[in-house]
Amino acid sequence: MNPQVSTFDKLVDSLSTEEAQAMLTHIAENMKMSEDIQTDSKNEPLLSDTQVQKSIQINDEPFFIRLWLHLKSFFKALPIEKVYEEELIRRIGKGLQHEYKQYINIKENVFTKDFYELLRELRKTQLFFTSLLSAYDADKGNFYLLVSSFVAPDVYAKLMYNTDPFSCVPSSQANSNLRSELLKKIDETFSLMTTDYKAGMYQAANAIEWMRHFCELPIDKAVLCFTVNPAVEPSCSIYLLSVEINMLASVLSTIKPIPDVVLQALFLLSKQDKLNDKAVNMDEESVEFISQASHALETIREFSVRIPILDLARYTLKSIHWEPQCLEGGEDWFQLFKVAWKKRFAERWQLWASEQRRVQLSHQMLDLLKTDRLEPLPYRPWEDSWLVLQFKREFSFSFLASFFSRLYPTFVQPVLKTLLMEGNFYRRENLAEYTNAFTVLEKQQSCINTFESRLSPEGEIGAAFLQLREKTIASLKSKSSLEALMKSIETEAKQIIASSQNALKILCALLNGFIDGNKNSVYAPLLNWLNIQGNDNADFRKRVEGVKKLLQEVTNILMEADKIEADW
Repeated sequence: MNPQVSTFDKLVDSLSTEEAQAMLTHIAENMKMSEDIQTDSKNEPLLSDTQVQKSIQINDEPFFIRLWLHLKSFFKALPIEKVYEEELIRRIGKGLQHEYKQYINIKENVFTKDFYELLRELRKTQLFFTSLLSAYDADKGNFYLLVSSFVAPDVYAKLMYNTDPFSCVPSSQANSNLRSELLKKIDETFSLMTTDYKAGMYQAANAIEWMRHFCELPIDKAVLCFTVNPAVEPSCSIYLLSVEINMLASVLSTIKPIPDVVLQALFLLSKQDKLNDKAVNMDEESVEFISQASHALETIREFSVRIPILDLARYTLKSIHWEPQCLEGGEDWFQLFKVAWKKRFAERWQLWASEQRRVQLSHQMLDLLKTDRLEPLPYRPWEDSWLVLQFKREFSFSFLASFFSRLYPTFVQPVLKTLLMEGNFYRRENLAEYTNAFTVLEKQQSCINTFESRLSPEGEIGAAFLQLREKTIASLKSKSSLEALMKSIETEAKQIIASSQNALKILCALLNGFIDGNKNSVYAPLLNWLNIQGNDNADFRKRVEGVKKLLQEVTNILMEADKIEADW
């Protein structure tokens, strides 16, 4: 029986293979150029003369310019400051027309075809990043756990160890304070995050949040605003895009370098379902990802270098004092980081505690059955399939099969049969319930044999597994077929277990009525309880009490096994 591990632990297992490690090395080596691509983006023209223009005061202008501005202010009945702002905006427009007429036509106040093409490329980059962000949004904690494996590998390794009771807890050290002791160790491990480690994690958090702001930009809306006609080149009024340019300027003016570890983590999270899929060539997937990521980063750099986005925003908004919105994010990374590790510990602890209960219950089963092992399933057709499958009810089913083969025919059945044949029931409905429950138990060994036979290579289910293994390859269709077969196994086993549990509960209640009940009870005593089996009555009544105690224990074991299997 294998535990139902978390998504993150499944990913960790997938990355433990040599092939996966080789792929990671390949990605890391090829993504180093991502930082080189992004370095040049810091020299984009959007920051060239913004502060210079804003720092100019009207008194710094030549005399004739000041005279002209004052006259203009007088005739327009506008404050001199407002007139001067309009003059500065006009100068920005003049500069845009002179330097960037390829992208904006100031005379007609329209964006050109070249600007349209840059926006379209930026939209493609946005879609690429959006597909990656969906994996991040699914579980931010897993993202930070994965990033920490690249940024702080020693701390990551220690946290992986300390958050897994299966690794760090010898069975001899299990005690009532164990959980709090392990949590204390985890908190101590958090303190090993050095300043450099935290800086690396914050850079990653900052980058992923910047990526989110970028993906939220209405670039698609901006592209749709352009008039696209085969007869003329695409164009759009700059004032139609004033809001979009405002938002774009706020994001691009605060570009955050995207570390290669962020791209690696996003790639792994987005492809985690395919890592173990033999039908998927992960080397090809990684090569394609590297190509797409490089192109996306180059597109952002190219747009930033070619377009003076801050001046463009001030011109379209007609405001020299406009400032890009301060975009922050990622400050909560450490909290998310700690919560994610605590979550992993909670999941692993639950599985570990469940395993401890399973071991204890297994000992209880073996003691009850007076054997050293449970009856194993003779056939396990799912084990040879390409898809990892699990029979979740195997623990309780194996116990039940052992009970019916070892204890029921020799110890339980003779007593129950005697009560049915010789017992004088006070209530007719008690007799009906007893008969039905006894009949169910009598049929269970046959049901178990039939079930096991169906799993054999000659059986319906076993043959179906064999056919799928021989005639199909790994695919979604064969995956669905295998899962459907496994579901039928679970359903059939569950029916056998549930019907046995119901019959056992009814018989326990009836036997308890025979022993301690009265005529007013729902389950009344037998009228001949004190003389059934004649001279052997006292001994027989002790045997009934022993059977009742046994059936009660079997019922309790099955209930506990059901709880354990729910965690696996």
